[in-house]
Formats: sequence, structure tokens, C-alpha cells
Amino acid sequence: MCGISGFVCKNVNKTVLPNYSAFISASLDIMKERGPDGSGIELGNFWIFGHRRLAILDPQGGAQPCYDPERQFYITYNGEIYNYREIRKELIAKGHSFKSDCDTEVLLASYIEWGEDCLAKFNGFFSFAIADMRKESVFMARDRAGIKPFFYSLRKDGLAFASSASVLTKVPDFDKSPDLPCMSHFLSTGKLCFGESTLFREIKVLRPGHSLTFSAKDGSLTKKQYWRRPVLSPEEKAATAPDFKEASEKVASLLDDAVRMRLVSDVPLGAFLSGGIDSAIICKTAKKYAEHPLPLFCAGTNQEAMNEFHYAKEMADSIRCELEQVRISPECFAGDWNFLVKQKGLPLCTPNEISIYRLASALRKKCTVTLTGEGADEVFGGYTSPHFSGYDFDRCARSPETADSDSKFGIHMSLLYGRSFFINDTDHYLSTETWMPYFFKKDLLTENTWETLNEDEELFVFYEDFFESVKQCSSIDKRMHLHAEFNLENLLARVDSSTMSASVEARVPFTDYRLMEFAFKMPDSYKIDWKSPETQTQGKDLTVAEIDKLGLLETKKLPRHAFADKLPESIIKRPKMSFPVPFQEWFSGPMKDEIIEICRSSDFYGSIFKKSSIDKMLANSDRNLWLIANLCKWRSLF
Repeated sequence: MCGISGFVCKNVNKTVLPNYSAFISASLDIMKERGPDGSGIELGNFWIFGHRRLAILDPQGGAQPCYDPERQFYITYNGEIYNYREIRKELIAKGHSFKSDCDTEVLLASYIEWGEDCLAKFNGFFSFAIADMRKESVFMARDRAGIKPFFYSLRKDGLAFASSASVLTKVPDFDKSPDLPCMSHFLSTGKLCFGESTLFREIKVLRPGHSLTFSAKDGSLTKKQYWRRPVLSPEEKAATAPDFKEASEKVASLLDDAVRMRLVSDVPLGAFLSGGIDSAIICKTAKKYAEHPLPLFCAGTNQEAMNEFHYAKEMADSIRCELEQVRISPECFAGDWNFLVKQKGLPLCTPNEISIYRLASALRKKCTVTLTGEGADEVFGGYTSPHFSGYDFDRCARSPETADSDSKFGIHMSLLYGRSFFINDTDHYLSTETWMPYFFKKDLLTENTWETLNEDEELFVFYEDFFESVKQCSSIDKRMHLHAEFNLENLLARVDSSTMSASVEARVPFTDYRLMEFAFKMPDSYKIDWKSPETQTQGKDLTVAEIDKLGLLETKKLPRHAFADKLPESIIKRPKMSFPVPFQEWFSGPMKDEIIEICRSSDFYGSIFKKSSIDKMLANSDRNLWLIANLCKWRSLF
């Protein structure tokens, strides 16, 4: 687990490399939290690589950047390949030799042996760059789920890359202009990336499950997608899916193995325990394989309604593990917020990033690695309204002319959404399941900004293209894919930046690619479904928001049933919380003056955002202040 950076020149113009040596040196300073155990710089004839190391496997070996015995290949790598020992044996049989017991050498040897096809062999998380001296190119890749970050920036004389956007702001002649379509997407969804775009116009992100090859000969850039979740029609799923009992047993087996693999470490491990079912499953399974009881950590505030300490303690006691309660206050919130934005080079996407950072900081006193339950909701259907909202879409009209506003369902739709029709999936998603609705954003942005965005045309086209790519899926499965494609990447970026800022590696068993592939081959009803035929009848004319409020659905059915006899009943049945933070209350109370200063001192105030709209939000402590204040803080720091 590390931080990486580098620059590759085009036209094999080695004379430009000295211009980037200061950038590489600065990157190692910026990423010191990502790798406090060592650093290195390697200069080639068309590239320069930097590396910061957090030593997890073979702490005495494994220094980077690393090279092969003939010095034809060099690597800078961030991540862990959990099955590296099995791959190592296969490579030894093919004649490769190794100096260390570290996965870095195995990854490099895998590329030498199999080329780009090596990616299919890895079970783990990673982002890396390999300089291929024979081809005069650099091959770069990111893991299937996007757990490890990889940012890059095309320059006039080559390509720069890093584990953090903040690093790339230090490249020579960097233009810090914001990307307006990405800003608009952030306001709508709270997500930091918009496809490949980031909030900096000159920084791109390598998508999960993708690779890049940059040719130093001519500066060409080749992008490939090497992995995608299964995209199947309901009929295809029905034809191949096992019965529910067999499927739940398979999920239990896959999760068991995913957790077991993620206990491979030469340094101490701990775990985050929220008190919900996801982290409870991880901790229960880890207890079975860990050599010693894992120290567990839960975050919350002093408000009883805003913490999960009771449930976390109940779970910790049931597996006889020590639990540490980490309390979040508005005082620590403000300072950590500032620090984390500086580390990321991007705004925070959710308030509980501070909770995750505090958890990681507490855990770092005892451990270097933590297990976490992120990903279960996106893989197994844990969001009632967002995932099951396809049920509303299937029942509503597609135009105002055909809308039946007088039916029971039509009345409920009109009361909730102001209309009882949606033109297509994109119209439905952006109108019902986003953080900031279209009409609100239109009122927030200045006329010039709204005109430049062409009234959000790029946002609508982006999601229309996405829904077209999964058109054979059911409406519910389309929304499952949407969250697995975009929400999961955002959540994993949150976990990575928050934990690595405390020099902690976070491992995420629910994102094991075998588990994801299996889950997306299963019918919708295996993931989220009515609790009984009676609840289905009860919800026939209700919107999904009302169905959710009444608790008529069962979410994450497969893992719930797979572990029903292994966890306390109170954990199995309780609703999701996920380290909640009362940021609205703090923004209108102890942090009010700071929020006003952040928003009104920003050059976005009046240029991007209408002053009157911001002032109104400040007066009302609007929930959208979280997004606005984050953008303004980011702008002031960068």
C-alpha cells in the first residue's frame, strides 16, 4: 500500500525530464501519509517514477520503484495482490526468480510473462505504472472496483500521473481552472468524478477496470476496459441462477474466502465495526481466521441518535473482540475537514469521511491495516429507495399526455415528485435520486454558468448513454448497475483517501470481483424484494419512498440470509446508518460563522453561485450547504 507518481515524456525527449524532477520530489512530500515507511525515485530514459511506501508485506524487502533483473521493466505500484503467492508459484515454474516475498515483484513478473493479460490473474486492489523499455511505453492499470486511485494529466510534453489529485496540481504550468460539467455533476450527485473528468479541467481519472498505455515514441494514449460486471437481462438470469438457498450458501462461501484472503499481512490488522450488518459479517468471518482477536473501532457523536455504539458493542461482545469508541465533535470536524481536502486535492463527498479518518487515526495506534464493510450496498442492493425506485418508474407514465394523475398511485407520485410521469430512466434518476434537484441547481448557478453548461446537457447525455449500455436489464437492475458503476467508485475513493491520510490500508472484502460477478448474475428478488405477499399488496399503489418508510422491503437478502444464523438478530434486522454526522446542526450552530466565511469569501460566490441563493441557504442551514461549502473550501485551498 503506497502512493505513486510519475511522468512519461513523448517523442522519447529525455531533455524534459529534469523539468519534472521537482514535481516528483514534491509529490513524495505531499504523499508522506500514504507511505511513511520509505520513498524512492527512479529516472529512466523516457520516464521518471516516484514512490511512497506503507510496508504491509515483506517490510524489509519490496522497496520501490522496482525493476526486473535485466532492467527492461520498471514499476511503481500501489496496492495488494492477495493471491500473489499462488501466482508466484506459477511464475517460478515458468523460470522466474524472486528476491523478496513481496507482491510487487510478482506483479512485475506477471506483466513480463503475460503482458496486459496479467490483469485477469489478480485478486486484489491496485494502481500501477510499468515502464516497458522494449516498447518505449508505460502501461498503467487500476483494479476492477476502483479501490486504489489513479489520476493523470496530459501535458504538452508527456503524461503525469499520481495517487492523489493534489499531487498533480504541482506539475509545471498546471492550470487550476475548474471543470464546470464535473462541478454540476458533483452538485447533483455528490460524486467527485464525472466519467473520466475531475473537478480540475486538466486532471483525469483512470476508470475502474481500465488500463492505459502511453507511447513515449509518439505520445499516443490507448485506453482499454479489461473488466465489467455481468450485464444480463432478467431472462438470462432466470435461465442460469441457482435457487435462493444455494445462492445464499455461495455468497457465504465467497465472502468467507474474500475475508480470509484479505487477512494476508506482515503487520497488525484491525477492523471498522459500524454496528450494521455489513461490517458485522466481515468481523465475524475475520474472527474465524485471524490468529489473534482483531481490535475493532466504531465512530459516532455524543448524540444517541447519531451513533451506533450500542449495536457495535453488542456485536463486538458476541465475537469477544475489543471495541474502541471514537467520538466526533464539531471542533475536530472543522480541522479534519480542512486537512482531508488538502490531502485529496478534491472536496469531501460525504460528512462521514471525517468519521472514517478519525477511525483510521485511532486504529493506526495499534494496527496498519483495517477491514471495512464498504461495497455491500452497491453489490447486494442495500439502498431501498435508490435501488427499488425502478418500481416507480415501471408503473408511471412516459409523458404528461398519458399520465394518470387521478389514480391512487398517480396521486402519491404527484404529491411526492410534483408529477406522475417520467420520460425515460435518466429523467427519473436525475429528478428523484440525486442530492440537488435540477430546478434547485438552476436557481443556484449564475446565468452565465448555466448558459455555459447549456442547461446541463452534458449531464443528461452522460446518463442517457449509461442507461443505454444496460438497456437489456430490468429497471431495478439498471439502478443497481448505476450505483455499482458510480456510487461505489465514489465511496471507495472516500475510504482510500480518509484511511491513507492516517497511514492505514483499508481492505474491502465485499468488492472481491468473484463476489461482484456472482451478485450481478442473480435475479433482482435475491437482492431486494418484498418481505411477504402481504407487504407487496400493501405497497401496490404507494411510491417507493412510502414503501421504504413503512419497511415493506427486505434489502441485501443474500447476505442477510447467508449469515442469519451467525449474527445477533438485532444486527440482522436493524436499518442502515453508516457513521452518521449531524452536519446541518453543526453548520447552523458551532460552525455557523466558519461556513459563512467559507462560502462568502470564495471567488465562486457571485461568479459560479448566485449570491442571493447562497445567502438564502446560509440563513436556512440548507442541507445543500455541504456541497457548496466543500466546493468553496476546495477552491480556496487550490
